[in-house]
Amino acid sequence: MKRRPLVATAAALLLLGAPAATAAAAETVDEDALFTYVKNADGSYGYSTTPVYTYPGSGTQVTIPAELSHDARRFSSAWVATIGNLNFARPADAADFDARYDAVLDEFESWNMNAVIFQVRPLLDAYYPSQLNPWSEFVSGAQGADPGYDPLARMVEATHERGMEYHAWLNPYRVTNTKMTAATILKALGLTAEQVKTLSTPEYIAALHGAGILAADNFAVQHPDLVLSFDEKLFLDPGRPEVRDYVAASVAEIVENYDVDAIHFDDYFYPYRISVNGANVFFGAAGEDRATFEQHGLTAGYPDTPAGIEQWRRDNVTALITEVGDTITAHNDAAGTAVQFGVSPFGIWEHIANDPAGSHTPTSSSQSYSSSIFADTRGWVQDELVDYLTPQIYWSFDQAAAPYGDLAQWWSGTTADSRTQIYVGHALYKHVNNGGFEQAWMNPEEVPNQILFDQKLDGIDGSVLFSYNDMRPTDLSTVADALKPRHQAKNDAISLLKSGAFSYPTLVPAKPWLSDGEVKAPGSVTKDGSALTWAQCGDARFFAVYAGTGTPQQVVGTPGTLVDRVWAGDDASFEFEIPADAAPDAVWVVTALDAASVESGPVAAAAPVQHPGNGKGNAKGHDKGNGNGQGYGNGNPCKQPRG
Repeated sequence: MKRRPLVATAAALLLLGAPAATAAAAETVDEDALFTYVKNADGSYGYSTTPVYTYPGSGTQVTIPAELSHDARRFSSAWVATIGNLNFARPADAADFDARYDAVLDEFESWNMNAVIFQVRPLLDAYYPSQLNPWSEFVSGAQGADPGYDPLARMVEATHERGMEYHAWLNPYRVTNTKMTAATILKALGLTAEQVKTLSTPEYIAALHGAGILAADNFAVQHPDLVLSFDEKLFLDPGRPEVRDYVAASVAEIVENYDVDAIHFDDYFYPYRISVNGANVFFGAAGEDRATFEQHGLTAGYPDTPAGIEQWRRDNVTALITEVGDTITAHNDAAGTAVQFGVSPFGIWEHIANDPAGSHTPTSSSQSYSSSIFADTRGWVQDELVDYLTPQIYWSFDQAAAPYGDLAQWWSGTTADSRTQIYVGHALYKHVNNGGFEQAWMNPEEVPNQILFDQKLDGIDGSVLFSYNDMRPTDLSTVADALKPRHQAKNDAISLLKSGAFSYPTLVPAKPWLSDGEVKAPGSVTKDGSALTWAQCGDARFFAVYAGTGTPQQVVGTPGTLVDRVWAGDDASFEFEIPADAAPDAVWVVTALDAASVESGPVAAAAPVQHPGNGKGNAKGHDKGNGNGQGYGNGNPCKQPRG
């Protein structure tokens, strides 16, 4: 990249200890103009002199901030996919599961991530004991087989103990993920490809059950009339109210029995288009859901036209999102919780040629609003049906079919009048998967540049990486020579990300609409040698520990001062070990965070006070104010200081 100087930064304000809000308001940064990344004649890779534009024909060159802004609030996570044991191998037993999940948490912790997105329902199955879904084959080896322990309970507890949120990831409709003519299926059924193709959907489901692939308590086995088939795979019919009720009930079962922080859906709603012999084939072209439309669409007044059927399908998916959201809201209201609802949709809503509100993407590219998928994600943001969206913008800046710059700007624009937050999904996996034919993915700076670009955009509040496997460097000695450059690009990208955007801890963005109100600050915050202690004075879910200089407000308001997030659980008092390399004169501050990540006022640590005749002076708490937001003395640790 080449430097395009703009104006000097205002970093000096921060060095002088000015409040961060003042500095941020005045801050401007240098930016680098972006050029294509190419393979040179000598086989090396590097930037060319060809500009990368926001989208083809825009005339606006993409520019990347030269410096990372250290945001105090930023969602930081990755997906752990269990479908086909993609990111998480089938454990041998409970101890093996714990060890494998601890390794996941170790990796997330090394990246300073603040949430885990783990797939607990990859099919109509479960990583937890359920009255509605059979045990997942990916945890027990066979669908319906009880592993003898509760993986979800273990994960939620372990994740919280590491100071991270747990987002339970569900696929709402998927019944099977393997084509009916796959060798493994044909062998299990004892049929030829020609024979299996003659089966009706109910007959095929019965055969899968008979072969032990689908359990007896699988919803599809119990209700084969609610299942559709496309591309030789099965999924629940989104047009049936019974399906929506079942998915919502599955969500209710999780939030009522587990202390999850969020329910997370992926991008699979109606099927994506497929290609057969070079031609696009769309779901519905063969009348797959015609009977459902006649029963539930025509009778509801939808026109029997292509546009009418598409609108009916969109409304079916939106009805699911609405019902699930209402289910979570009802639980939050009844239980006093703040469970979030998030969805990770396809990265393109609609093309501007089809809708003036769409992105500058060609009509040859896929989209979610029309033709396939039928997810009106823009409408969900406008109507605030979800708390967050994680659009999968899985393309490079120079990808004409889906240019990252234009799509990131488009998603940023959707949040202008909405509380819904956007966390972008990044395709870290493409360095290895696409590096052989897309030169942009040989650039280790591709994803780091995307995150730098996002910091210029309002409404984008975080990043999620796909997927967990790609967060870990490859041992180059284990791959073929021809593949080593791709893996090296991934390894270098990991180094850049961990030393840049993921080099410091952050808090998840607050969602005040889920909060119960004022958050009570911790009490008796005390620093005694290398130990920091405090008391729970309200219903804090986490505590944030900061270290810096100045007043408590300045410490909390200065980027980069967050040291750790501490799980509250059911404890009344807490002890935090101060890192050995901490600055000796640092001001230590603790705040409380409720379940919506709304933060209390800051409380600075005071030295312990000894009182004659009662041993340790802080044994009964500290209630006398010291004028710095902290009380001390010998009384109620949560009593507010006078004056």
